Amino acid sequence: MRSDGYEAEFRRLITEQRLDPPVFFRDLPDAFGYDEPPLYAHYHQLGFLDALPTAEKNHVLIRAAVRHLRALVEHKTRQDIYCMLSIQRWDEWENGGLIDPRFFTAFLTRRPDPADPRGVLDYLIFNAPTSHYSAFTATALHHDPTLTIHEDIHSTPHEPRVYVRPSLYWSTPYQIYR
Repeated sequence: MRSDGYEAEFRRLITEQRLDPPVFFRDLPDAFGYDEPPLYAHYHQLGFLDALPTAEKNHVLIRAAVRHLRALVEHKTRQDIYCMLSIQRWDEWENGGLIDPRFFTAFLTRRPDPADPRGVLDYLIFNAPTSHYSAFTATALHHDPTLTIHEDIHSTPHEPRVYVRPSLYWSTPYQIYR
């Protein structure tokens, strides 16, 4: 994936958001089973992108988040940790605003409901990418064949999500703990 020229700014943002792999994995709330920390918490943190049109800002955010996702996957500290990108706030995008890339991270050995045999990922819906949200994401990522895109545009009304994960990352960790 090509560089956008904002690596230093995103490194600063990732550090500020406590998303650096050692800190990120150390601070994961183990008891909850999953978390979705955002790439950014406040719009002012993205001031370095002000010169770009909004569509390009969103493309840059998606690419930066995927670059960091790859770092998280590479440096995860436990085999039962599953990481993927969860892109949210498509309603803002529809109105000319910014999307919200989040790092969905789950402990696959945890059950949200101890009485229910389903794991965290079993509660999510992974549909084939057919929406304009997924198309926008794929375009931002230059249709990278090493990434897989799924979407969930129905389970939570008015809150569609696009999920991005490394293609080769899905089967082994997920199937072991399913």
